[in-house]
Amino acid sequence: MEILTDIWNFIDTHFHYWFMFPLAIFVSGTASASGFSGGVLFQPFYNLVLQIPVVNSVATGIATETIGTSSATIRYMMYKMVESPIGFTMIMLAIPGVVIGNHALVVINENILKILVGIVVLSIASIQIYSVIKNVFGTRKNVPIEDIYKVIWLPTVSGFFSATTGTGVAEMMQPTLEKGLNVATRRANATAIFVEAASDLCITILNLNAGLIRLDIFVFAAAGAFVGAQIGPYVSRFLPVRFTKVIFSIAISIVGVFYLYKGITWLMS
Repeated sequence: MEILTDIWNFIDTHFHYWFMFPLAIFVSGTASASGFSGGVLFQPFYNLVLQIPVVNSVATGIATETIGTSSATIRYMMYKMVESPIGFTMIMLAIPGVVIGNHALVVINENILKILVGIVVLSIASIQIYSVIKNVFGTRKNVPIEDIYKVIWLPTVSGFFSATTGTGVAEMMQPTLEKGLNVATRRANATAIFVEAASDLCITILNLNAGLIRLDIFVFAAAGAFVGAQIGPYVSRFLPVRFTKVIFSIAISIVGVFYLYKGITWLMS
């Protein structure tokens, strides 16, 4: 019995968060197929269910989605679905926002940021649902890089929100690409994931240096995110565009309501 107790204690100590592996496969697969970041769902789960502080839940959520979006980017690159010139430009524009946002994460009250992000993502979800109802989707491929000038400020803003809340780059860049630049929906999804991956990598390096990432959770979630992100891009090629857009809208709506609830609760307290 003592041996069994020792084995159980070892498992409980080192595999306490094993359930994050299958959960991350599902979340990452859904996210990578639909064009939003997994962090938009991981962060609230870490905070509400696992009860870890907001700063750590944001940092760990971003670290998890870094693995997922990087994995998905590799797969989307193989399928030649990424608008690389536009994507690289957006990354360069997002990085200043990431650096400023990473500092703001520990300076500005996160509840204020949650209210702002909640309003933004619910607005985006409304636009996406409207597009589904009207059956309006992007159609262009190989978009000229100069077209980005009309939305040049958005990547920086999205980088700021992504660093401070774990939500921003993919959620704002996907509709920017599709609605603003008329990029074909699946290519907009792939390019948004690509921009998210690069931005997340910068944020994760900063958070890792600051010791904000819960590695005991990350190790299982990251493994699942990598696997799921290989499945998502493959499956997305066979899914109706309307379906992936509805999934995108539902996911960010849930998070938008969550952020507004937390922010309003703080205001009323």
